[in-house]
Amino acid sequence: MKNKLSRFRFVTYLVVFALLLVTAINIVAQDIPDVPRERTLIFENISQRVTTPDNYNPLLNGSLKHAGLQQVGFESLFYYNYETGEIIPWLAESFEYNDDFTEVTIKLREGAMWSDGEAFNADDVVFTINLLIANAPELSFSNDHASFVQNIEAVDDLTVKITLKGPNPRYIFDVFAVRIYNSTYIVPEHIFADIDPSTFLNFDLEQGWPVTTGPYQLVISNQTETVWDRRETWWAAETGFQEMPEPERVIFLTAGSEERRAAMAINNELDTLWLMGRSTFETVTAQNPDVESWFPEPPYAYLDPCPRYLVVNNMVAPFDNPDLRWAVSYAIDRDVLVDIAWEGLTTTSEWLLPDYAPLQPYMDSIADLLQDYPPLEYNLDRVDEIMTANGYTKDDVGLWVDANGNRVEMDLVVRQGEAFQVKMVPVLAELLQRAGFDASFKLQDIGAFTETLNSGRANAWIDVSCGSVRDPYRTMDNFHSRHAPAIGETATGARSRWINEDYDVIVDEMARTGVDDPRLQELFHDAMAIWLPELPAMPLTQASLLSSFNNHYWTNWPTVDNNYIHPGHWWSTALLLVTAVEPAQ
Repeated sequence: MKNKLSRFRFVTYLVVFALLLVTAINIVAQDIPDVPRERTLIFENISQRVTTPDNYNPLLNGSLKHAGLQQVGFESLFYYNYETGEIIPWLAESFEYNDDFTEVTIKLREGAMWSDGEAFNADDVVFTINLLIANAPELSFSNDHASFVQNIEAVDDLTVKITLKGPNPRYIFDVFAVRIYNSTYIVPEHIFADIDPSTFLNFDLEQGWPVTTGPYQLVISNQTETVWDRRETWWAAETGFQEMPEPERVIFLTAGSEERRAAMAINNELDTLWLMGRSTFETVTAQNPDVESWFPEPPYAYLDPCPRYLVVNNMVAPFDNPDLRWAVSYAIDRDVLVDIAWEGLTTTSEWLLPDYAPLQPYMDSIADLLQDYPPLEYNLDRVDEIMTANGYTKDDVGLWVDANGNRVEMDLVVRQGEAFQVKMVPVLAELLQRAGFDASFKLQDIGAFTETLNSGRANAWIDVSCGSVRDPYRTMDNFHSRHAPAIGETATGARSRWINEDYDVIVDEMARTGVDDPRLQELFHDAMAIWLPELPAMPLTQASLLSSFNNHYWTNWPTVDNNYIHPGHWWSTALLLVTAVEPAQ
């Protein structure tokens, strides 16, 4: 009897497993037509894998947006073009502030439609912003709207009026125009109205979810591949605003490693490629001349707006002590990071702003501060001096210990798929070890990395300083105290958990100051006079990203000589690439 029961249970388990497997297959795939390679555009998914292939809620911080969700699915109200400096109206056709920047009116584009046939209108915009405000800071961009929006209303179907809590001349640029990577995506009210936005995954292929305004529909989603097929109709083509894009199918495919990426590039298996080192890129182009990057000659790479930096948790001992933070900074030879990890393709970063021309006058204005507080200085004598003055000694293996014999441990966290951070972290850990810090590192997928930083469980990590591109306010704001909740609560901004009320007052004044106001430079100097002595994070390098394109199947990619848009194919602005590429044959 016992054996019969065991066999029955075993068979039952097999049946249940088979049903679950069938269900899983149905969740991530549909019967889809064959599309020839020459009509298929293949993007590399820059993350090693999609850890949540059933999550297509653009409001969730944990959703992977660069596997098509923001490139061919959800569209932005506006797109900022780094090459021209213009804000390109898209789902919206214009915006206008009042005289003191306390109100802004957005006119939406007539004829915009959701993929299920519902009209995209002002009610969707009002609903989305109110939803974000009600769920701050848990949802993407929610903190910005909660901090700055007093009221939002639909004047009519195509007009939205937003009343701000105070003057904010950057509001549209910062939250709706893809300042960096993504923006506030408007969601369909008729689908999101009755759900919990913190748990809703927005994924059901049979129902046509995710419902978006973009020209493509999701048809396959799994951990290594997402497939989007061109829809029969797209509002932008129907209204004459845009032509239908040429690719019939867009695939976001995981390569997984630089070596695999190089092999796929040589074999024309990818049309866009994530990062390669200089030597790898030169090997690829020697075997496949169809592959090109932004510049035809070294450094090849496009200057990304997100310098790389080391962040420590300012609420966790011993890094709650600014002296210790400066000791860590003095322990880092940034030139070694450039030479080894970047193969000389980038430069060291004196602060957290990208080396963009509009920002240079601000950096020039703090030359006096940088002389007194030099973030780039490599000085092991200063490390010893600071650590000794703070009561630390070295143990028998040369590592710093406090009076109780506890080592200064640094467990550096790095996100998988961020190629140059992955290359930097072993070099950085070795430099810190040589200076006496007990440094180690670990790689985490995007979901775990985000949760670790948001919750404050990490004490040190390498991150991307994605902030300012026109004036320094946004990078400064990333260190505002409102981004620094108690450990265990969701942090935003730089997630350094640094708190300084005097700094906050200055940054709040910067928020109210126009981009062209000369006083902005004075405020920047005053804020940096507080930030630099405290050093809540350590600048490392600029980010010259050697990402490339393949002309074998598709042409008209952006380059320095064809710079119709910046080349970030993992950004929301990649929709402008998809609508611009042309068949090679």
